[in-house]
Amino acid sequence: MLEMTPQVWNACGYVRLSKEDGDKEESNSVTGQKDLIRDYLSHHPELRECGMKVDDGFTGSNFQRPGFQSMMELVRAKKINCIIVKDLSRFGRDHLEAGEYIERLFPFLGVRFIAINDNYDSMNSHAESDEIIVPFKNLINEAYCRDTSIKIRSQLEIKRQRGDFIGSFAVFGYKKDPGDHHKLVIDEFAADVVRDIFNWKLDGISAIDIATRLTTSGIPTPMDYKLSQGMRYTTAFRIKERSEWSAGMVLRILKNPVYTGVLEQGRVTTPSYRVKRLVQKPRDQWAVVEDCHEPIIDTFDFETAQRVLAMDTRTAEAGQPVDLFSGMVYCGECGGPMIRKTVPSGNKKYVYYVCAAHKNQKSCYAHSLRTEALSDIVLKSLGQHIREVIDLAELLKLADAARLQQAKAAKLRTRIERKQQEIDRCQTLLRSLFESLSDGIIDREDYLEWKKTYQRQRDEAEGQIELLQKEMNMELRPHDWMEHFSRQGSITALDRRLVVSLIERVLIFRDRRVEIVYRWQDEFILQTELVEQALSERRAG
Repeated sequence: MLEMTPQVWNACGYVRLSKEDGDKEESNSVTGQKDLIRDYLSHHPELRECGMKVDDGFTGSNFQRPGFQSMMELVRAKKINCIIVKDLSRFGRDHLEAGEYIERLFPFLGVRFIAINDNYDSMNSHAESDEIIVPFKNLINEAYCRDTSIKIRSQLEIKRQRGDFIGSFAVFGYKKDPGDHHKLVIDEFAADVVRDIFNWKLDGISAIDIATRLTTSGIPTPMDYKLSQGMRYTTAFRIKERSEWSAGMVLRILKNPVYTGVLEQGRVTTPSYRVKRLVQKPRDQWAVVEDCHEPIIDTFDFETAQRVLAMDTRTAEAGQPVDLFSGMVYCGECGGPMIRKTVPSGNKKYVYYVCAAHKNQKSCYAHSLRTEALSDIVLKSLGQHIREVIDLAELLKLADAARLQQAKAAKLRTRIERKQQEIDRCQTLLRSLFESLSDGIIDREDYLEWKKTYQRQRDEAEGQIELLQKEMNMELRPHDWMEHFSRQGSITALDRRLVVSLIERVLIFRDRRVEIVYRWQDEFILQTELVEQALSERRAG
């Protein structure tokens, strides 16, 4: 009688480790899993090792893992027909997808599946018990993954809210504190580059020209700088051995508030532990903590840079700053922007600001003003305003304006409290209104009518509180803004940085009248009124 030759299986071991799933390295290390699988192979001569695939650092909540996908390619190429894992949790923690592979796909492809510690072998499985036990174990593995994900998310959120930096790499300009990797400290070389970028932008240089300057000067990009510091930094955007600065890189730096000491984290999330697609969170759900680390850029300069970025400015010649008033001149008649127009006359060229609405649609007046005349007017007016601010600062010291300021703020607080009481009253009435409807005291038509009335009153009160709060904040705001004017002293010429720092906008009217709206103009008017009131009371007393 002839003996049957036992089938030889071409086996591939599969190893997975992920701290995100709560794996313990001591028991589930890559080496430990490999040793266990090879020991099992040594005791089963019918199994021939044809490979060992590893996914180190990949979650088991999905099967989009390079090692696993590579193994499945071997299965489809019929190079292996047996897969061995330490246990079912190493294979995957999504019970639906894991069950799809084990119960449907592997049998269809003729693949033998072995989970050593779970004592499961698809060739020797006990059909009735395994139909219950295997799905149940996969369900437990998924529940463990979900619970671990929830714990990790909550811990990370706690760290974000208390101002701990949890990123893998510090933003360009900073480095992780060697004594506490959750804190940022200034990297002087990169910080100097960041300061140059902001200074150039405030001087009127475009983002693309800033990028060109940095590349020409041999300054490494943030990615290349990380690599030069020995960091294991990788990105899918790297296409050259040495990358070059781009306008996008410059703009990301200019828009990042981290350089003012503010840490913004938690801006994106994933819908669940299963889905790894990133979703943008609403801004009010971000973790924003101020004064987390030493700033590189002054808050005033950062805010000014944001204003400049928001302006509609024309592109200047390569390497040259934009025009002095670019993006800041508006028509006083229609409110639209005024644009530069060059008019040649003989051997000379004259540049005017003209209303864009009239030039394009003839929908406004045909008025204009030469750039030289505008510069002279702004220089004279700004110099006068600076002197007025300096005089106001001196008068604030002499007059008892602080007392009046506090008294006005107290009145505003009282008004806010009354409005809050009104909101509370409306909320109470809305609740009682619903109870009256439930008890049959009023019908649905009356309920909807009264509900609309109370909601309108509540919304109006909330809007008024917002305005009162804004007014009170203005009252109590320190006089730091005066320093930005007074430190200029006596100006003799204008430059782009001076203009964007101190001027909000310039309005030109058809009678050639120019109106300049300065920054902190409301504060200037308020403080002037307080000083006049204080001096008036002193004279009356």
